[in-house]
Amino acid sequence: MMTTPAQPAPLQNEDLLDAVRAGFAWVAQRARHVRIHEERLADYARALPNQPPVNLYDPDHHLIGTAEETAAYSLTLSAINFGSGFKDDLVAEGWPLIDNSIYYSIATPLKKYIRTVGLISAADMAKTKPETVEAMLSLPRGTPEAEKFSRLCAENLREFGVYITDAHSGSFLEFIRAAQGSAERLASMLARLPSYADVHDYHGTMVSFYKRAQIAAGDLQLAFGKLGETLFNDIHRLTMFPDNGVPHVLRIDGILEYDAVLAARIDAGHEIASGSDEEIEIRACAGQAVEYLAALKGKAATDIDYLLWHRSVEGGRYQSLPAHRTKTVFY
Repeated sequence: MMTTPAQPAPLQNEDLLDAVRAGFAWVAQRARHVRIHEERLADYARALPNQPPVNLYDPDHHLIGTAEETAAYSLTLSAINFGSGFKDDLVAEGWPLIDNSIYYSIATPLKKYIRTVGLISAADMAKTKPETVEAMLSLPRGTPEAEKFSRLCAENLREFGVYITDAHSGSFLEFIRAAQGSAERLASMLARLPSYADVHDYHGTMVSFYKRAQIAAGDLQLAFGKLGETLFNDIHRLTMFPDNGVPHVLRIDGILEYDAVLAARIDAGHEIASGSDEEIEIRACAGQAVEYLAALKGKAATDIDYLLWHRSVEGGRYQSLPAHRTKTVFY
């Protein structure tokens, strides 16, 4: 039997950010496992602070140096900025979690590693071995999940190192400049790489999220802001960074509601498969809810994302139940 090829979401075009937003809306209109309580959004928006937290990109967790050093560090971090689904297993194997966050647990030891051994060149990155990742992130040695996670990180780093070496003469800063001041263009450049190709088939429609490609642009903007430079003139167009942190906060706060079966699976710590209907709906409905909240607040979607993500790692009540767990390189 012939199968019908998956079709792009309505309104999808060559603009990556328009495509992501179209996917949010497309899935949210059809979701069967996740519901947005739209009637609660106005009150929720009014209760949100007007400013995101101040420690978005801080020297305690991040390396800030010369332009090339800052670019190299931030893009290296971007290549391995995933692992939320591995977090509990890695902690159980002895990996120390920093500030309740997989992101900080990667960013901080990476900064310390580079301060000790020096910047990782694109050529060296292209030859990364799992053992190097273990040292880089202070991961446990010889444990199953840490070995799996190290292999995935090494694969991502090799892929990105080859790309920067071949396409941008080994210069991370040249790669950034090639985006010509556009966060959308930088995310689109990254999205061509398999480890950033965060696109999934939802009932015959291809839905894109590109979380890591987008947060790479967001982190670079924050990092270079510390150097007094604004990289991207369209940073306000980024969507939320669709992972498991913000959906979890929106669920706990009563904006998202999961069906009973999905809620029970998440609460029991069961894995939600990457690309499953449930996982796509969680990410897309959270993205659509953030779009609504951003419009109500008159803010960028990333401002809402930063506010809610920090709740996920800093607010004690959000630790009472687990966020959904998906083992993927996309977040």
